[in-house]
Amino acid sequence: MEVAEKLNAEEILSRYGQGQRRFIRSELQRIRWQGQNLSGADFNASNFAEAQLQQANFSQANLSNSQMVKAQLTEAQLVGTWIKRTDLQGAILQGADLREAKLKQACLAYAQMEGADLKKASLIATNLEHANLKGADFTQAVLSGADLRFAELRHANFRRANLSGANLSGANLRWADLSGANLRWADLSGARLSGANLAGADLSNAILSEASLVHADLSQAKLNRVDWAGADLSQTTLTGAKLYETSRFGLKTDDLVCEWVDLSSAGDRSLVHHLGPQEAQHFFRPSQPLVRVIIDAPMEPYSHVVIASFYHQIARKFPLLESPPSIQLTQRRATLTFNLSEESHLLAIAYLVVQPFKEAKAPQHTILAMLKTLQELDGELSPLEQTAIGQSAHHLKPLVGQLTPVTMPGGETANFFDSPIQVLLQNSSGAPLTLYQNPQFGKRIVNISGAITRSLGLPQEARRSARIQAEQAREFLRGFYLLDV
Repeated sequence: MEVAEKLNAEEILSRYGQGQRRFIRSELQRIRWQGQNLSGADFNASNFAEAQLQQANFSQANLSNSQMVKAQLTEAQLVGTWIKRTDLQGAILQGADLREAKLKQACLAYAQMEGADLKKASLIATNLEHANLKGADFTQAVLSGADLRFAELRHANFRRANLSGANLSGANLRWADLSGANLRWADLSGARLSGANLAGADLSNAILSEASLVHADLSQAKLNRVDWAGADLSQTTLTGAKLYETSRFGLKTDDLVCEWVDLSSAGDRSLVHHLGPQEAQHFFRPSQPLVRVIIDAPMEPYSHVVIASFYHQIARKFPLLESPPSIQLTQRRATLTFNLSEESHLLAIAYLVVQPFKEAKAPQHTILAMLKTLQELDGELSPLEQTAIGQSAHHLKPLVGQLTPVTMPGGETANFFDSPIQVLLQNSSGAPLTLYQNPQFGKRIVNISGAITRSLGLPQEARRSARIQAEQAREFLRGFYLLDV
């Protein structure tokens, strides 16, 4: 390794004046160089910790791999400067000029950068968590993979910036300009984006869960496959947004402004859905369709392994089961919840997911009976409702007679899969329907000694699964949102 000549501050300034530019590994902590011109100098791997460098000129200089913790760089000139992998944690860079600076993998956590100019700067994988970047200008900057968690970014300018894969969770982006920005795969969960301009931005595959987008402009934005469950879109402008394979469930949409959306896979407006003033509120649904299986017994670890293995195997054979269930456990019961992307999948998914339980045939019989009940209502249904029933039958038909009986392991695990179950459906309006409930569900007999046994329930003929009444099925169907595209 090259041995750097040890020079003090005065000697460095003197030699710089004589034309020397190489000062690597210099020890300059707490140096006072306010207003000094050191443009083009090479300070690679130097120590500027707590240095006073206000209004200094380091344009085109090399400050990479340096230690600059808590350095004072207010209004410093850093145009085109190399600052790769430099530690600037807690540094003061208010009003600094960092245009086209190279800050790849630098640490700027908790830095004060209000009003800094970072146009066309490279901040790939840079750490900016909790930094104050209020009013900073990142026009056409590259921040791919950057960490901006909980950063202060009010009124910041990110026009045409590349923020792909960046982590902006919890960041304050109120009134920020993100028009035309690349936010593909970015994490904006819990971000505050009220009043932000996201017109024409690409947010494909981004996470916006629990984000606040009140009064934001998302017109013409690409929102394909966005995860935005729990986001607040009140008074948001969404006209012309691209929403291919994007969930419409679990959003707050009070006074949403949306005249039309593009549902085409290529984003070429070949599948446009027009929305009237009232329909925009209905297009985005308050609840996600789901199937819920409640088992009237606690789940021990081995049962968890068995059921995970079963659903993995069945998903490989029947791709309609897109994801595993969420599992909620209490001391008395286990609840399996399957979230769906389409309401027409409800009956087929319910038919599949009860298969590992001893009484699977009873709820499966009820499912087929419910479909028949809906089909018999044909003359009372709208064309869209008839289409929805047809789609439900289409998804269910390949399953009937194709599911082989499941032999579950013995021992304690058998008790879990033999336990009474309840099967619930929920449509996108949030309306529940009890599809099936074992008569013994929730019942116990406690004798004088305190021993607990299952209730014998009703006589055998009364335990047969009840058919869903026609009006009950009709009301549940009315809660669907059916697209006419």
